[in-house]
Amino acid sequence: MSRTLFPTANLLQSIRTQATLLCLACLILAPLQSRGEEPPPSVVYASGWTLLLAPSGDLYSPYIADPHRPGNAIQAMAFPDGTIADAGDLRFALKAGGRFSLARLHPPGRPDRGFQLGFEGGMDGQFDLENGQDNLGWDGNYGFVLTTAREEGLGFKAGILHTSSHLGDEYLQRTGRDRIGYRRLDLSLGVNWMPAERWRLYADGGWGVDLGNQKVQAPGRLQCGLEFEHPGSLWQGRLGWYAAFDATAMEERNWRLDTSVQTGVMLHSASRTWRVGLELYKGRPSIGEFFQNTEAYASLGVWLDL
Repeated sequence: MSRTLFPTANLLQSIRTQATLLCLACLILAPLQSRGEEPPPSVVYASGWTLLLAPSGDLYSPYIADPHRPGNAIQAMAFPDGTIADAGDLRFALKAGGRFSLARLHPPGRPDRGFQLGFEGGMDGQFDLENGQDNLGWDGNYGFVLTTAREEGLGFKAGILHTSSHLGDEYLQRTGRDRIGYRRLDLSLGVNWMPAERWRLYADGGWGVDLGNQKVQAPGRLQCGLEFEHPGSLWQGRLGWYAAFDATAMEERNWRLDTSVQTGVMLHSASRTWRVGLELYKGRPSIGEFFQNTEAYASLGVWLDL
């Protein structure tokens, strides 16, 4: 049975809900942002190296177009042909979390170099607009990441990230589906290179050392991408624009390629970046319990990088 792509009532209700959540996020983050402009505590050693506590920014930024990374986002999503059983083709996604800088050790006079330790954490959920905004499920993520940057435009990352996936209570009650017990502890290594000021290339690989369901899961993961950012190019230098591409393949999906393209406008504010744009995606859903499905969607969203 065909479905209307954008039912007016559901879409307006989704926009009102997301606008409310976004306003709450602004109220919560505003005081944090003002404190972030203050110089972080630091310790200077005799060698000239400096240890910064809770520094702003990162030496190796998260991948913009990776739909599975911890972060903050609100997205209105349209699925031309959703494959999750008993789920609607109109949904909204809610992400909360991100990468939080703990400490940075940098050489004399170069706070943009050195080594940095950060914590990643958050949740990633989807809600079904065609079934009373039922929660289809959500993933919880947490871990640590060590990053470094070099003079040649190179950056390196080593991390460990735990992901635990859950099905929504309403979805379980309505469908009677059983959990497969999706859980993954991923060790990852990444490298990025900036061949020019506004361009970034990256490659990443991971290995699942702890899998929740070894009958259907497998350890390997490969990822790569390309990003372009042009800050201060719009509205008299207040806004910029960006475009990003990400591709991921996982052994547990027989190395099928998951691809994402995201583009829009951005606003840099202190150590944070706001993005408003369009995302096109085809691949595994953001909820691990449905990793065996392949879905395509178009979404309008607001993203906030901490």
